[in-house]
Amino acid sequence: AQLAEQYTKAGKANGAQVVPAGLAFAKSVARKPELDLYVADKRHPSLAGTYLAACTVYAALLGKSPVGNAYTAGLPADVAQHLQQVAWETVREYVGK
Repeated sequence: AQLAEQYTKAGKANGAQVVPAGLAFAKSVARKPELDLYVADKRHPSLAGTYLAACTVYAALLGKSPVGNAYTAGLPADVAQHLQQVAWETVREYVGK
């Protein structure tokens, strides 16, 4: 939360939009800790993590929900649905602040 706050401050100070991908990762981990969003090095995103980041960027930049998007990047439909929902909720919460 502290890191997100600093990114938000920096974005506002520089007139830049901030995509809350880190907050989306945290929300997904809280809800589905068994879903691995990182590869073995724990620094780079897995396919699921990359998909979540992409959904978050989509939601933040376009202001549209990714929920229901048919493209799953090869992830199981229920996993894609979870990630789409987390991205959309996170962006709506973040923009509302």
